[in-house]
Amino acid sequence: MKNNKQKCSCKNIIPQSKKSYKQMIIIDIPTHMSKYKESRIKNGLSDKVSIDPCIIEEIKELWNKGIITYGSCCGHNLYESFVNVDESNIEQMLSMGYVMNHKDKSRKDTFRLKMIN
Repeated sequence: MKNNKQKCSCKNIIPQSKKSYKQMIIIDIPTHMSKYKESRIKNGLSDKVSIDPCIIEEIKELWNKGIITYGSCCGHNLYESFVNVDESNIEQMLSMGYVMNHKDKSRKDTFRLKMIN
């Protein structure tokens, strides 16, 4: 993973709009997240996840370190980026230098991504 922060490449994207979903990368859920995958299928959701292209490498790196993620967003140059992780990974995220980033201070599972402003 690069050490420099970068601007997100999204332009005129409204988060959670149909236009934003068209730019996303659809990727298989990694094997260490099999319970999450099974839960998604059981609830009628896809066995794959969609990730913003400008954060895909950072998310893959987290997965390679065994982090279980439940959602992420680059922020589309409108908001701060974030990734939600499993409670069991909170201490690991903190030890890797990630900063908690949720408006609700009781939520400890949301972190700012490092690669995107």
